[in-house]
Amino acid sequence: MAQDSTQRFYSPKYWPIHFGLFLLRLIALLPGSWRRRLGRGLGWLMAKLAKKRERIARINLSLCFPSLSESELDELVTENMKATGCGLIETASCWYSDLNQQHAGTEIIGKEHLDAALEKGKGVILLSFHMTSLEMGGCLLGAHYDFLAMYKPAKDPLFDKAMSKGRLRHLKGLLDRNNVRGTIKALKKNQIVWYAADQNYGGKTKVFVPFFDIQTSTITATTKLAAMTGAAVVPFTQRRLDSADSYQLTIFPALENFPDVDETTDAARINNFLEQYLEEYPVDYMWLHQRFRHRPPGEPPIY
Repeated sequence: MAQDSTQRFYSPKYWPIHFGLFLLRLIALLPGSWRRRLGRGLGWLMAKLAKKRERIARINLSLCFPSLSESELDELVTENMKATGCGLIETASCWYSDLNQQHAGTEIIGKEHLDAALEKGKGVILLSFHMTSLEMGGCLLGAHYDFLAMYKPAKDPLFDKAMSKGRLRHLKGLLDRNNVRGTIKALKKNQIVWYAADQNYGGKTKVFVPFFDIQTSTITATTKLAAMTGAAVVPFTQRRLDSADSYQLTIFPALENFPDVDETTDAARINNFLEQYLEEYPVDYMWLHQRFRHRPPGEPPIY
């Protein structure tokens, strides 16, 4: 059965995916400075050709940073698209290299906070956010800690297989984001679960709370997981530095009194944490996502 599953990937419909994965393998072989230039060039091209995504990023940034002048907004959108391009190119290194060059240029701040959370013995929810360097940040941290990453499986089975295999070069394991039972089991074994809870998925497990003073659909799974397991919630960010293959990973103290009085309060705290980070590093975020797609009842659409 496994052989049949592998053989079906040689069907012509999978050839474009094979070609794309082949390009990623080639990109992973390039020097860091070349990859950084290629990523920024790809982002510049996206800004010119992917007008829908560029428009979404522009709307998001104008809503969250209303004091920006038109020229400042233009520059921020362009830089964000270039950062997004870098994130796409970094995927090649994550999936098809050992990341030795990146490890040499990586600074980790706050490891003591994650160590302290683990010492409590109830597991750790490594709370992450969709920065453009998210993939790289998680894979780099995987050299220092064994942890499981929650993820959304790709619709294309060949791409999903390549993505899973690539991530498992650096991570202990993967958990389908819908595998709640597996996630709870891992946390109760005092494992670390890497989890990003800041995108707009809709569904019933959400509340509307402020994010840059905008009522924003925010999922409440972090509260549910922490309440069921007693796991510490430890925020984790990653930032691409100016030099090629240089990154800063920051682990923050576990959120105190989490979960709090209700899911709404917890969701607002998480959004507030992210908001404070982005006020200092606004370029880093995946602004091309429709973060404000779902609106409270009676409010008009934003996009």
